[in-house]
Amino acid sequence: MKGSKKLTTSKLGISYSKAFTIVELSVVITILAVMIIGITSTKLMIRKARLANAQSLTQKSVINEINSDLVAWYETSLESSFLFNEIKNDGSNISTWKDNNTYAINKNNASNLTTASQPKYYQNAFYDSVPAIRFDGNDDFLNFNCNKIAKSSYTIFVVEQRRSNKSVNYFIGGSNVGVNETIHLGYRSNTSITQAHYSNDFDTPVAGYNSVEPKLFTFVYNFNIGKQISINGKAPVVANPIQSSPLLSCNNVALGKYASSYFYNGDLAEIIMFKRSLKTEEIEAIENYLGSKYGISVS
Repeated sequence: MKGSKKLTTSKLGISYSKAFTIVELSVVITILAVMIIGITSTKLMIRKARLANAQSLTQKSVINEINSDLVAWYETSLESSFLFNEIKNDGSNISTWKDNNTYAINKNNASNLTTASQPKYYQNAFYDSVPAIRFDGNDDFLNFNCNKIAKSSYTIFVVEQRRSNKSVNYFIGGSNVGVNETIHLGYRSNTSITQAHYSNDFDTPVAGYNSVEPKLFTFVYNFNIGKQISINGKAPVVANPIQSSPLLSCNNVALGKYASSYFYNGDLAEIIMFKRSLKTEEIEAIENYLGSKYGISVS
């Protein structure tokens, strides 16, 4: 029996059975490391594939065909949508969000040259693959020219995801005071979305904030119908005809800001603005494009 014990013990006093256990643990750790690397690589590949798909959808978008009366087109998947040195890292300040309207001679870029109040760029914010422009809810905004939709019908698409339940959380807003003197689009309260022309407002219910969730809003104004809001491509809610007065002006309007003290807390991915009321089939085509791009189920 003593001889048998010697066969299971090394000269250094280490049990072979224990040595095998250490080897086995090393193998398990190695396998786990390979699995983690594999999962990470797969996730990265999925992200890259989704981003490439989003870029392809953008470049082939129906918007390039429905370009008549396109006022502005802001989106985040293309590098050409930004200044190159501003999108190298997450959390970088954005001074300029470029208008993607290829037919425009004078681009309607959204911009803010004051560093302290610039929104920031984040990758993988939408559909775990498409970047976002993040507004902190404190002082971030980008100015753009909204005048082209004044005294006109319009259609505005917005892909966004708010990051709080705050009220007066408008992703597009102006600072003029006077009936029909400016536009406000966004969350009037935690449970309502508004399409407002200042004191000529249309609110409709929306689910309260629970977590960050992408949404597609379609805002239409038509001289004959008035205002209407669609959420995620569903049948639009139409305002009372009494709310049919157009915008008389659209000055001092910004992305992420309302007046001088109310700021949007959330992420913007895409905003498309037309100075006409699009046909139903045109709206559906654009909503389908946006749904496919951001993984939003539209109906």
